[in-house]
Amino acid sequence: MRLICLSCDRPSFKPLVFRPSGLSVLVGDAQQEQGSSNGVGKTLALRLVHHCLGAHPRQELKHGVGDWRFALEFEIGAQKHRIERNGDGSDITIDGESLSVRLVRDWLNCHGPFVLPQRGGLTFRSLYRRFARVERQDLLDPVALGHEEKHQGLVHTLYLLGLDIDLALGKIARRERLLQLDANLKLLAQADSRLRDLLRTGMATQAQIAELKRNIDEWQRRLDAMQVADDYEQVRQDAQRFTEALRQHEAQLARIDFQLKGIERALDRRPDITREALLSFYRGLEHVFKPEMLAHFEAVESFHRSLAEQRQRRLERDRIALTQQRQRIEQERREAARQRDEALAYLGGHHAMDDYVAVAQRLAQMRADVERLCRYEDAKSAWERERIEIQEQDAEDSRRASDYLATRPIDWADRRYREMIHTLYPNEPCGITLENNLNPNNKLRYNLAVQVQSQNSDGINAVRVMAFDWLIYRYGAHHTMRHLWHDNGLFDPVDPHQRAAWLSLTMRELQASDMQYIVSINTENFASTREMLSPQEAQALDEAVIVRLLGDADEHKLLGVRFGVGSRTA
Repeated sequence: MRLICLSCDRPSFKPLVFRPSGLSVLVGDAQQEQGSSNGVGKTLALRLVHHCLGAHPRQELKHGVGDWRFALEFEIGAQKHRIERNGDGSDITIDGESLSVRLVRDWLNCHGPFVLPQRGGLTFRSLYRRFARVERQDLLDPVALGHEEKHQGLVHTLYLLGLDIDLALGKIARRERLLQLDANLKLLAQADSRLRDLLRTGMATQAQIAELKRNIDEWQRRLDAMQVADDYEQVRQDAQRFTEALRQHEAQLARIDFQLKGIERALDRRPDITREALLSFYRGLEHVFKPEMLAHFEAVESFHRSLAEQRQRRLERDRIALTQQRQRIEQERREAARQRDEALAYLGGHHAMDDYVAVAQRLAQMRADVERLCRYEDAKSAWERERIEIQEQDAEDSRRASDYLATRPIDWADRRYREMIHTLYPNEPCGITLENNLNPNNKLRYNLAVQVQSQNSDGINAVRVMAFDWLIYRYGAHHTMRHLWHDNGLFDPVDPHQRAAWLSLTMRELQASDMQYIVSINTENFASTREMLSPQEAQALDEAVIVRLLGDADEHKLLGVRFGVGSRTA
């Protein structure tokens, strides 16, 4: 993927025409003493590239240039494409076809420069940011970007290095499942206030169950020994039988209601993209792909539609059957409730009924407590067994990871990385290491360390990041990226000698290649770097400048108008 041009429908905008290969430089030039190279549009240009490539629209673009229309022309393989997007993100097109942002991202996932795996959630957006770091927090660490979790950054980086991600994804999935098991157990207790009270006693559930069963036997004997009217025992037994039947019916109804809710949720699920919209999108690409490739869409879509229809019919049959079963059980429950109520009403008018009711209620409470605790203990035991299985799988994967690391898969990257760093800092120890992470309480399968000894220095850390980006760009895997963009935020803290050595290295490596290196840099850093280059390299650097953005007046900036907080362009 190479960038061709960034333009806009407003004549004040300074279009950026990128050189087809080698170095392209954007210089932010103050020009006058009162001018400033900050805010002239160096970083904004990079943000606009991200904007056209499906990034979330930023507030300053929405409010400042919301009705401006920006265009990015780029090349993937031998095919040129053009994406246009309004500043507020409300409208976006690819090659003249209007699509939603979601479909644009899907298009980039399918046809962009990255060969994405089927699992792991990797996308064009998540990988492209490594070739065009734009946020300040993205400039601090070579592996994990600013808003990424460490395990996400690890997977993305491993994939671009061509290293194993299956074991890394496995540990992530298992750790997330363990956290879900813990959450499920807490939710089970929180959903039942009585169970929560029982667990708060601090007594082990098994001990509580044993004690309750002993008390149930004693209270049952007390209940059996109570003397009532001649027919009191028979009516009592009937009431108890009706109560037990009612409890069973209610339990059955609860299970059926739970199943029906699950079916309703499953039936409500709908695809995000309609068949017509997706088919329209594919037909829009007929001039790009062979007809037989698009015909494959019909077969795949028909297969998936058949699966969906079969699933829909099965769910409908299950819902009808469960509904009919519920109606029958509800009728039985009502009849049992009526008979129980009649029996209890009769018993209520006889001597010793209050005592009987108190004993029966206490007995019912204890039995319900036993049932609650048993359900909790059964769930806990089942989840503990699953936890053990997960831990066993984790141990097995740790052994597999050790075997994998024994093949030294990172050595090639370490060697190339050290060569680059030593070109700039000959005496700085550095390297890339990949080690097995045996801590079961995190989501990191490996510890990937990209190190330079004095990386606490801002300048050396910036070089650490740039060199790693270059390693992935030039020698990485699973991508056909042909441009890398480094913003002034990386160059600014670097000493001029090292900036010059870095640009000299990159210009040499890009000779006779079809790859682009895009640099946005302020005039002070540009000038101090140029002084350290050879005459031939200085001339090449001058020839690589594609635009000079001036800070002396608004019309000399990228947009050609005042832009920023509180501004609104016409």
